[in-house]
Amino acid sequence: MKIFSAFLFSILIYSNINGQQLAIENKPALNEESKSVDSWVVHLDQDMSYCISTYSEFMRKNFDYRVSRRSKNVHSVDKKMFSEISSLRIDQRAVFTQESKGTAVAFQFSPGYDIHFGNTMYKEEFDRARSLVVNYVHFHYKMFYDDQIKSLRSKIKGLEKNISNNQSKTEKNNKAISLNAEDISNNAVGADKLREKNEKLEKENVSLATEIDKFRTQITQLETEIDNANQSLKLVEAFN
Repeated sequence: MKIFSAFLFSILIYSNINGQQLAIENKPALNEESKSVDSWVVHLDQDMSYCISTYSEFMRKNFDYRVSRRSKNVHSVDKKMFSEISSLRIDQRAVFTQESKGTAVAFQFSPGYDIHFGNTMYKEEFDRARSLVVNYVHFHYKMFYDDQIKSLRSKIKGLEKNISNNQSKTEKNNKAISLNAEDISNNAVGADKLREKNEKLEKENVSLATEIDKFRTQITQLETEIDNANQSLKLVEAFN
């Protein structure tokens, strides 16, 4: 983690986790009225629509607050208490900006129409507000990785079903091959056709076995992705 002091008291905190960007900046951002407001800005890897959905869920599940839409890219909870930050009721804005590698979300905290927590006014409250942003980052990535893991497990379940179906077909083919072999050994009528049928069934079994190997390889790859997602989530949870 590196801290840089620069113009406008900008602070950049950066962490790279398995190629995943995690960054929080203290810098101004424009609100829906194009006014520059001191903000805590977090950079996330997901697209804007997904980040908007996790912000709404974060407010609903953690505070039971409903989010309002002020503009296309500005959402907020209005005149609400965040006791860990301040005893004042505030408007908490989230300003979303699409970036080349994901989305920037600027968190702004305003106890009045043109009064904002920041580096000059209400600095202590502004500094405390950073913890809410960190909690949102944890919530966002937990939701993201939980969704990802759920999807991966669904794919594994489908592949396991494919394996089971192939094994059932193979077992059915083996029974038919065994019965045909008995008739062939007894010189039954149509023995030549039974031999041809058994050859086809054996070829089908080889194809089914090849598919099973492919499905098992895919399952192993998906399980590795699940392990990686869980590891990334643990590292994100350590981010503060």
